[in-house]
Amino acid sequence: MKKNILLFLFIITILFVFSYRQSNDKYKVYKIETPTKIFIDSNKNLIFDDINPYIVSNVISINRSSDLKEFPILKNLTSDEKLFLEYKANELAKSLLENKFIYIKDNEIIVKNQKYSKILLDSKFVFNKNEKTQIELIKNLKSYNLDEFFIFNKRTKKYYKFNSKDRISAQNFKLIHISQIPQSILLNEIKQKNEPQEIIIKKPIDTFEINNIKIFFQDLNTIYKPNNRCDTKACKTLKKEIENSKQSIDFAVYGINNQPEILNALINAQNRGVKIRWVCDFDKRNNNYYPDLDFLKNKIKSFTTDENYDKSNTPAIMHNKFFIFDNKKVWTGSSNITGTDLTEFNANYSILITSNKIAEQYKNEFEQMYNGFFHTDKQKQNKDIVVPDNNTKIKVLFSPQDKIIDNEIITIIQKAKKSIYIPIFFITHKEIKDELIKAHKRGIDIKVINDATNAHSKYTIHKELRKSGIKVKTENYAGKMHMKAMFVDGRISIIGSMNFTKSANNKNDENVLIIDNEEIAKYFEKTFIYLWNKIPSKYEYFDPRAESLESIGSCYDGIDNNFDNRIDSEDVGCIIKN
Repeated sequence: MKKNILLFLFIITILFVFSYRQSNDKYKVYKIETPTKIFIDSNKNLIFDDINPYIVSNVISINRSSDLKEFPILKNLTSDEKLFLEYKANELAKSLLENKFIYIKDNEIIVKNQKYSKILLDSKFVFNKNEKTQIELIKNLKSYNLDEFFIFNKRTKKYYKFNSKDRISAQNFKLIHISQIPQSILLNEIKQKNEPQEIIIKKPIDTFEINNIKIFFQDLNTIYKPNNRCDTKACKTLKKEIENSKQSIDFAVYGINNQPEILNALINAQNRGVKIRWVCDFDKRNNNYYPDLDFLKNKIKSFTTDENYDKSNTPAIMHNKFFIFDNKKVWTGSSNITGTDLTEFNANYSILITSNKIAEQYKNEFEQMYNGFFHTDKQKQNKDIVVPDNNTKIKVLFSPQDKIIDNEIITIIQKAKKSIYIPIFFITHKEIKDELIKAHKRGIDIKVINDATNAHSKYTIHKELRKSGIKVKTENYAGKMHMKAMFVDGRISIIGSMNFTKSANNKNDENVLIIDNEEIAKYFEKTFIYLWNKIPSKYEYFDPRAESLESIGSCYDGIDNNFDNRIDSEDVGCIIKN
């Protein structure tokens, strides 16, 4: 018996040591300069620097200026072929490593339980000095018809054939297969000439300010894959508010990931004496979809999760995305604090309001969750409508206590007189469907922009809306239509964290603002019409899949767009048929 106990303790010790060593060898990748020059967070502090990159040995990657004289088999590669190999190798490296956690074992990067160098060589977009790998690279290259690929300059938003002059500015380009070029581009003209063509859609300003309200519009697929930079006005403003806070920051977030500047701003605020508390969503196994939340838990320890809420019979999530600064400013909207939502990969709205009264209402909601009361365990607040000026009324609502759809949104649809515009990630609520159809029958102009993920959900209502004559477009981009909004009669704006679903209404922790202000509504309508015109008209009748050749960039962005555990070329929708 004693021997068995000792053996058990020995095995546990070995497993602990192994797991500790593995966690100690785990690093986050922050930058990929080339497929063989990788920058990792060697200090494990989520602060990126350009010192001491990890160099992948025994692999050679090609770039446009490569001098291949010492490799006779490759020396005759054209500049276009070099460019193609450079791009494909870089994209592979980014899809495997960028903003992800990796292990280093025996001085080798390990990803997907394989040596990274081997994955690179197996791709046949790189080589080593072995002649066999050079021959395989040539064979692989010849299997591609480069005439089917175009160069998209991400800065100028123009398309070029491979042999066009002045086609590229530095690294600011993307290769796009002919099947993914938008219909609005005149392909025949591109084929016949080497002149760039451009989609011309006037974009509204990305920031609108009125009195003590700032609204941020985050466009759809302005960037072509997520990143960890805080470049947008929305992200910069959020960071600035964190940096300027003097006393307290309370925040409730569904997700934080790949936004190191925001994370470090929060940690620095705590270090200078700001009281920081937060709540987030975790399941009963203490898991969250966003890995950086685990890092934050170790740095800012005043937090509460909904993991102890009984979700066995009524699954629910803490889906808020709001910050309260010094009890006088509130940041909220549809954006998670991620490299997809704050970077203009996904389309989102964010709003910053300076108002003690609104901050107080959010603070009361936060306190309930921070003290362990989530979802249906919370108490309903008695909240007054806030009137910051003569032209504005703001109603603050929280799910599930306020039953926002049942008690507010349905009524607003019923009272609509002219127009209803809806940009939405998920819309499945049957009563909303019924009321929209009734509104359409009485002559209301209704338009819905639907996300491709929702379009292929078994719960979607958009097909029934179309059958009734309502115009519904499904977005055809890699990024998500992640907004959760409704604009009515050029007067009422509904924005927040809540999708239009039963769960959001009855179970989840959500927050919504209903704003009565004509100028604000007109601004939101401009952004909606811009997004509507950005999507080709054929998608009023046909739903592209979220990860497919129909959704621009989705097969080259390193993201599992349709959540099926297959990325880019692994997904059946991204297979190019000859």
